[in-house]
Amino acid sequence: MPLDKLSPPIHSLPHLLLYSLLLIPIYHFLLALYNLFLHPLRSYPGPLLSRASALPHALRLLSDHGPVMVHALHEKYGPVVRVGPNHLTYTDLRAWKDIYHVRHAHGHRNDGGSGGDVRENGKSWLFYRESVMERPDGEEPVSLLDADWEEHSRLRRALAGGFSEKAMREQEVVIQGYVDLLVRGLRGRMERGEAVDLVQWYNWTTFDVIGDLVFAESFGCLEGEMGHPFISMVTGFVRQQAALLAVKYAGLSRWRVVKSVLRWAIKRMAGDKAQTLHEIMWAKLKRRLDMKEERTDLFEGLMSKRKEWNLSIARLQANATVIAAAGSETTAALLSAVTWFLLIHPEVIDKLQHEVRSSFNSVSDITIGSVGRLPYLLACLNEALRRFPPAVGNLPRQVHEGGEVIAGRYVPENTMVEVQFYAMNHSSQHWHDALAYRPERWLNKVVRDIGEVADHSGEKGVNEDRLEVMQPFSVGPRHCIGRNLAYAEMRLILARIIFEFDMTLADQSKNWLENCKPYTVWEKAPLIVQLAPVKRG
Repeated sequence: MPLDKLSPPIHSLPHLLLYSLLLIPIYHFLLALYNLFLHPLRSYPGPLLSRASALPHALRLLSDHGPVMVHALHEKYGPVVRVGPNHLTYTDLRAWKDIYHVRHAHGHRNDGGSGGDVRENGKSWLFYRESVMERPDGEEPVSLLDADWEEHSRLRRALAGGFSEKAMREQEVVIQGYVDLLVRGLRGRMERGEAVDLVQWYNWTTFDVIGDLVFAESFGCLEGEMGHPFISMVTGFVRQQAALLAVKYAGLSRWRVVKSVLRWAIKRMAGDKAQTLHEIMWAKLKRRLDMKEERTDLFEGLMSKRKEWNLSIARLQANATVIAAAGSETTAALLSAVTWFLLIHPEVIDKLQHEVRSSFNSVSDITIGSVGRLPYLLACLNEALRRFPPAVGNLPRQVHEGGEVIAGRYVPENTMVEVQFYAMNHSSQHWHDALAYRPERWLNKVVRDIGEVADHSGEKGVNEDRLEVMQPFSVGPRHCIGRNLAYAEMRLILARIIFEFDMTLADQSKNWLENCKPYTVWEKAPLIVQLAPVKRG
């Protein structure tokens, strides 16, 4: 009898499926062994399963307290943790410069400008995702978020003037107008005896401000005392974005069937709303483009380059949307947090009320310049930024070709590396009583720029704080361009609220922080407050 009659037909479909199913766990088992014992990062500390597989950190990304979990890992394993097979997170002070600054080819760091042969740890592939909808002209726009080094430098130089301190003073009349609307709306609710959700009101204010400073028209939230589809898109899909990030991190999006399901799910979750929002933002930008006169605002620098650089409307819209989203939600989140921290610390709000109310005789005295001279106000904001960093989670980078020395150790190319804000801001290595809200830690202290800090790990002394490790706007040439705007808004709005109202926290918001969920940004709970007029003299 021929031998082929005796052996099973391994080429048959059932057998191929069986062998494939057997090979999958064998492959992952062998891959885990490689990751544990042969991988270039094998000597870095971290949980066993995290070193073996990407799945544990994918689950952290999916979790509603992932950044808190990463912080706990750093408290256990130290200033560098291997959270995934090819992924390191840091709370070592040196990591800020080593990861996020740029070097020329001959080695020294460079923080600005373009040209020359530069080496940058580029943004991780986690930052890049497929479009929810097709662009009207078929172009995939480039924005500050996903531009390469040369394009990012060009865009940033064009926009920089609109975000300068000088520009903030020129734009103050616009910002003050919306702060007046905020106070007027809150006063109306107070006079009717209604409690207010300050998360909602702060969102309305910051979105209206950024709308005016980018599109020359607000989103109409404060006038109508109602939200806008743009706010819903920015704040309403935090969990879905976390789920997509987790699937991508786990490597599942490489499978064609999963990719198809993801594309379907994205359109299912956001497709119609995203298309509506796209049309709204498109119309806003068109009206901005049709304006004849120049404006001193955040977007004029890029608008003025439209013809010279042959910028399409799609590319302008991409950058306008990024600026509007980044310049609104994060500021509203911080204002919500600082208000809650003040209300659960009576001794702190008493000091702040005294500083604000003794410094100003009338509302007209409260300006961007004058609130900049209130040290305790700034200390309260900085401590809230530490405890509640608005961008709470990931800024992952991919180590450039040839590798990089990070925190004193060589890291091979293509490794994912990052500093997570929450872990750095709560590290017992850097902060005394790290989980306490103590604005006093910021008083009478000189906070050095990260570029001036010596190259050492930054061990603190007893009862000391390493204030420079807190970098809420990141560092390097890609750091947040909106720092001046954020501080101007936060100081001005908080000072007006403290000057105008006494506040009482509703019982349902006593545990507000516990009810907020940190993904890559915060999913915020309502902050319900009862207002009362300030009794003067």
